[in-house]
Amino acid sequence: MAVAQVPRNFKLLAELEKGEKGMGAGACSYGLEDPEDILMTHWTGTIWGPPHGNHENRIYELKMECGPNYPKEPPVIHFVSQINLPGVSQTDGRVDPNYVGILRDWTRISAELSRNPRPKEDPLSLEAALIAIRKYMEEHKKLPQPPEGSKYPMYK
Repeated sequence: MAVAQVPRNFKLLAELEKGEKGMGAGACSYGLEDPEDILMTHWTGTIWGPPHGNHENRIYELKMECGPNYPKEPPVIHFVSQINLPGVSQTDGRVDPNYVGILRDWTRISAELSRNPRPKEDPLSLEAALIAIRKYMEEHKKLPQPPEGSKYPMYK
């Protein structure tokens, strides 16, 4: 039995409300890049570096793009803040989805959710993606990092 898909804009409005009200995880935040973006395509995010490593006490800025097929397809995510992390392009900060589990498995999870009732908490969201990236950062917390405040050239 197929379950009705929530329209893209309804899902993004719910995510925007959660992000603006600060109802999400304390280690990440997110919101629209431009409040006038009626298609809700371009988002910004922030990740507070995980403790006990080279990310501690750092704040990382990210950009996220929710394409026309979101939430069936994952957002495209770029670090604005320079970071030394496997799977992050050193040229433009783009996160390779194959390195972060939720991004890699997004389409499969979305297909499963379309066939089965949704869980209480939506596992596919901008917040979930940011939390997964932060967890991935924690796994690589000993890697040396660029100077704090460094940005990829395209964002300077």
